[in-house]
Amino acid sequence: MTNSGRYPNTVNCYLPAKNLNMKKFLFTAIMVQFLLGCTVFGQINVLRIDNNATPLTKEGIFYSLPRTVVKIDVKIDRIENYKGPYADFAARFLGLKNVIPANSVDYKVSEITITTYPEPDPDQYYFIELGDKISKGEKDGLLSLSDAGLILGTIAGGADTLMGSVKVRKSVEAPQENDKDVFGELFKYSADASVFEKVDTIRRKINIDTMTVERQYLKKTIIEKSPEQKAREAADFIAKIKENRYTLISGQQEVNYNKETLEYMDTQLKVMEKEYMKLFTGISLHKSMSFSYKYIPIPNQINTEIPIFKFLRSKGVIDLDEAGGKVVTIKIQRVGNTNTVANYLKKVEKDTKTHGFSYRIPELARVTVKVDENIQEETQCLVSQLGVVSWLPADKWQVQFHKETGGIKGLKIQ
Repeated sequence: MTNSGRYPNTVNCYLPAKNLNMKKFLFTAIMVQFLLGCTVFGQINVLRIDNNATPLTKEGIFYSLPRTVVKIDVKIDRIENYKGPYADFAARFLGLKNVIPANSVDYKVSEITITTYPEPDPDQYYFIELGDKISKGEKDGLLSLSDAGLILGTIAGGADTLMGSVKVRKSVEAPQENDKDVFGELFKYSADASVFEKVDTIRRKINIDTMTVERQYLKKTIIEKSPEQKAREAADFIAKIKENRYTLISGQQEVNYNKETLEYMDTQLKVMEKEYMKLFTGISLHKSMSFSYKYIPIPNQINTEIPIFKFLRSKGVIDLDEAGGKVVTIKIQRVGNTNTVANYLKKVEKDTKTHGFSYRIPELARVTVKVDENIQEETQCLVSQLGVVSWLPADKWQVQFHKETGGIKGLKIQ
């Protein structure tokens, strides 16, 4: 039995005509193997398409290979500093030197996260030209695609975990504390009695004939306390709180409090002490702001620092066209793991007119996001478009792809 070309996927066998029993045995074995495990697929042709491609037929399937998008999530801390009303007396009455000297707003980069996700590559769209020998049932189960048209394999039902697209910039302000609650409690003990009553005794002498009568009058006056007086009273109260805590913890009160009561009273005293200390040290309120950017690596920008946004300590994130601030950049560096494959493919003669499925071998790249010399984030990831693209033979097309990179995950040669 020879392969005459009519059935390209059958097995070539050469049997002597004299041994008829052996011929029947081998023929039966071949048929059993074919029925149990062989599936015959027709030949396909995969064409890369672009704006200049000439359509040959409408009967086929389109798919694309993915490209890698780098997503940069930046977390900014907004710090609002408020000077305490008694900050000028902190060193004199409490010996504190590290206090907030003036009201201000400050920003700092607290976290940078680098992730990747795939999206269809507009330069890597393909058209599968189906041959006449492919049955209707084979066409139905030919490809598994994502909703964006990325190829997942030739086995239907593949899970699609493609992430949604990301806006170029997104800002979400998420205060760590509720502003209304925070400002309602801001320096609450500064509202303690800021005036006091002054009583003066006035004596008047009245002469009646030869008698002198002295009368006394009490004059009450409401006087506002000076900042120094209020600061001294607050410092004295802090000292009293500390003394009460010591008395409570040391057991000098000689009261047998249970554990829960003792802990509660100590906690309340510590809270009160902290609030009074804020009158001298000031208060810093922290808010978290998140920004997201995306960058698509391209070969001609390798080893080049690409601006993403600007950061100004007094304003936070600003646009690139605004004056001032530090430019935050991203840089992609190829590791070079696909260099050998690329050099090999350059030497291969490209005389094949029909191709099977195209696939990618992604390049390992180093991604660096830099704010300044002290703040930067670096990671390594696979970048599809920096690697190489090759293809399978036209008649061997049972294959599974990695949906993130377009690389081959599994291959079954027919």
